[in-house]
Amino acid sequence: MDALTRNLTYLGALLARPALFTLYFLSGFVPRRSDLWVFGSWGGHRFADNAASLFLHCQAELSGSVRLVWISRDGNIVRKLRDEGYEAHRVWSARGLACCLRAGVYFFDNFCKDVNYWTSRSARKVNLWSGVPLKAFERDIDNPRNRYYRLFHGSPPERLFLSIMMPWHVDRPDLIIATSSENAQITRRAFGVQDDAVAITGYPRNDILFEDSGNGQQARQGWPEPFRHAVDAGRFVFLYLPTYRDSAKPFVDVDWTDVDRLMERHDAIFFLKLHPDDRGSLDATGARVIELPQGIDIYGLLPATDALISDYSSIIFDYMMLERPIIHYLPDLDEFRASSRSLIFDPAEIAVGPVCESGATLTEALFAVLEGVQAPLDTQTRWSEIRRRMNLYCDGRSGRRVLAEITRRFPELRTVRHEEPDLGS
Repeated sequence: MDALTRNLTYLGALLARPALFTLYFLSGFVPRRSDLWVFGSWGGHRFADNAASLFLHCQAELSGSVRLVWISRDGNIVRKLRDEGYEAHRVWSARGLACCLRAGVYFFDNFCKDVNYWTSRSARKVNLWSGVPLKAFERDIDNPRNRYYRLFHGSPPERLFLSIMMPWHVDRPDLIIATSSENAQITRRAFGVQDDAVAITGYPRNDILFEDSGNGQQARQGWPEPFRHAVDAGRFVFLYLPTYRDSAKPFVDVDWTDVDRLMERHDAIFFLKLHPDDRGSLDATGARVIELPQGIDIYGLLPATDALISDYSSIIFDYMMLERPIIHYLPDLDEFRASSRSLIFDPAEIAVGPVCESGATLTEALFAVLEGVQAPLDTQTRWSEIRRRMNLYCDGRSGRRVLAEITRRFPELRTVRHEEPDLGS
């Protein structure tokens, strides 16, 4: 998007704000139905992450007693879900608006705009969030150049203008879920909510990691064809998932030809996928180095992979539950600290595998994994300690705990009886 287009988009959004804030105010007077729940993910552009996982879990647990609706800005997502027998509507369609105005609960991965912020006043709002916070976020961001820092800590005119443009960031949810007590403390501070607004349930998206059918037919339906072929052929599968850089600067320094040759020698495949907010490309080439499409939900892929490569992404804490090799590729650590958000955890201190700062050391680490080189004993010990710190529950029952927490906190919501998990285990 060029500067002119971007400025025109912002101008249009600003001119629309009076009408949208009027809609938001009026939506608070519409009677809400306790048996109508709406879900959305990543600004309405994806069917993925915790929201998608909880949506599918609720279909199994609550279908018939609660009306469950997915709201999206993407017509392809709506059509696909309808073909699979689920109710889904576009956000500004007549039916989508009707559902959002009457829904008693909104479930979303990041902010209420994942569904429709402008119709959400007086609804219960449940933020399922998008990961264990390795990077500072929301009120914890300390980089004055970051617009979110200015939203919460800037001058009064800056805060007013940005809160008008991004009101979902200052709108506090009724409930946020977390994976551990340490994670919960960070989340409370970043969102500026009371202690009891955060519940430690684990993330529903990780439940698939514990299912015996993780590589079964249902999970395979979301696999891209090259990934399916690699798994069916019994090849060793690497998955590289870098996080988003606020600076948008290039960060990969890898000789993809060398990586491709290494994969060929060991009958392995190297898949990579950029963060959903990243609009760039890694420009990787080779029959054994394959970039996956942006729109896929990677959690359906994880159980079928053999090793993960990542950097400052919370995906490492999720992947630890599989007890498989993790490589930490940090080629731009100093640049990331200088131009992006600060890090809550030092990557080296939480690393549970080799830390690579160049493409050459990354290739060496890939070779070591393929050769089955064992991690040192102190690394194995740190692995167990960090997994306990970041994930209180490793049992595949997080979706059930979220439903139990909702039932406990919001008694006005009508649900069917479902299996109660052991919240203390």
